[in-house]
Amino acid sequence: MPRRESVDEDPAVEGPPVEGPSTEVAAMEVAATGLPAEPASAAVDPGPTWLRTSVAPKLHLTAKSCRAFFEGRLAEEGATFAAWTVLAALKLEGPMIQRALARYLGIEGPTLSRQLEQMERRGLVVRRRTDTDRRAATVELAPDGEAMYARISAVAVRSQQEMLQGLSDGDVAQLAVLLDRILGNVGAG
Repeated sequence: MPRRESVDEDPAVEGPPVEGPSTEVAAMEVAATGLPAEPASAAVDPGPTWLRTSVAPKLHLTAKSCRAFFEGRLAEEGATFAAWTVLAALKLEGPMIQRALARYLGIEGPTLSRQLEQMERRGLVVRRRTDTDRRAATVELAPDGEAMYARISAVAVRSQQEMLQGLSDGDVAQLAVLLDRILGNVGAG
């Protein structure tokens, strides 16, 4: 098949180029930019295949959607995600130095300080200065914090069950292993 000379050429179409207004416009665009013009009927570029199949955007969207879902359930019980993470960390790890708690939660110290002030006013946590370093404070659950943890941990369990609906126990275990591996790969595990 002879080589076509038209800027409209489509290798899937055989025969001579079709002359007309679109050919003239395309020729003007080539003259102005030095680049061939896209045909008016060209399909939108779907992007590189690797980007369409990338796991990172899916992980981000999944995490964001799951958090919003869980925050909604917590709000129904009068709790916040921020309060839940502090209560759960202290229940899981026991009393912690405030600086270590911020590191554990992956948040900045001032952000945690504001959260703890609110929780302390509500009687959910207690902060005590340590004997060894007066600048450091140990944070622990107060009795009302224990009660709130008990109430909203049931919300957390139900929310997780809803989020994982349709996955087998084996699927969930495999997902946990894979997520741990990814966290290890990026230095967060």
